[in-house]
Amino acid sequence: MICANPNCNKEIIGRRSDAHSCSIECSKKVKWIREKAKNIDRSEYIRQHYFNNKEKIKKRLKEYEFKNKEKIASRVKLQRFKDAEQYKKRSKEAKKRYKEKNRERYILLNRNQCAKRRAKLLKAIPKFADLNKIKEIYKNCPKGYEVDHIIPLQGKNVSGLHIETNLQYLPMLENRVKSNKFIIG
Repeated sequence: MICANPNCNKEIIGRRSDAHSCSIECSKKVKWIREKAKNIDRSEYIRQHYFNNKEKIKKRLKEYEFKNKEKIASRVKLQRFKDAEQYKKRSKEAKKRYKEKNRERYILLNRNQCAKRRAKLLKAIPKFADLNKIKEIYKNCPKGYEVDHIIPLQGKNVSGLHIETNLQYLPMLENRVKSNKFIIG
């Protein structure tokens, strides 16, 4: 007897007399072909199968995820790495479109934030601060670095002063990660 799958012409050996396929894969294919012959859409068939076996499928999926945590994590990490540039490009374009649509709002926000920072900075400059040394520190900042306040001006627990002894050079990325946190060390 020959397999009922049209793509497989293997002979069915050592199986039940009522068998119509040589393997589980061929059996699924034959079942799908027969369902299609009955004019049942494949997506509808899958939906119906899921609805009828919801608990069983969820249980099997949880078991698989539990057994293959590292494999799944590495696959996700690899996919994120592959798509990183695409996501960056999409998010940049989306931000740009949003800014263009809400131009007035962004101008007001930016002005407001700048004014707040200037006011905070003016309050943080004491009379004994050497403004010439501060200007020199900003002027001599190496390329790829930023001038950072060791004790932030707008910290959550502590607020520092805008004086020369509270300034340091940090690489751009480190400064952005540090944000307004006070890190000892």
